[in-house]
Amino acid sequence: MKKNLFFAAIAAMMITSCTTTIKTATTTELPADLLSATVADLDVSSTRISYTMTPSKEVARAGLGNAKRAAIMEALQKYDKDADILVEPEFVVSMKNNFFSKKITSITVTGRPAKYKGFHSLSDNVWCDPTFRASYKNKIRK
Repeated sequence: MKKNLFFAAIAAMMITSCTTTIKTATTTELPADLLSATVADLDVSSTRISYTMTPSKEVARAGLGNAKRAAIMEALQKYDKDADILVEPEFVVSMKNNFFSKKITSITVTGRPAKYKGFHSLSDNVWCDPTFRASYKNKIRK
């Protein structure tokens, strides 16, 4: 009886198999006609701020990029609630290496808070300059 049960278990393991699912996505390039020529002026603070955070499990699971964005958001909320963006952000990331993965233990972000002062269009002589347009298109394609 035990032999039959043993062979049945072996047969069940041989019948089942592992599958791998691969998903891919594609993106579409924007036509050049849809590019905007609007720029913003920034009021950048002269003092640098520094903030260290320990990411929660939910933030860390979403990856390093998400943890960096969360650190920037928390730094701006703590030091300058009116700031819109952190200019020249620098990151120091501490990670713990596990056997199968890496865990983010802390992130320190340093930068200058800035506020948007106003939006305006680029003048035609800048926007129509072939050198500017070529460098702008190359940045978008990358």
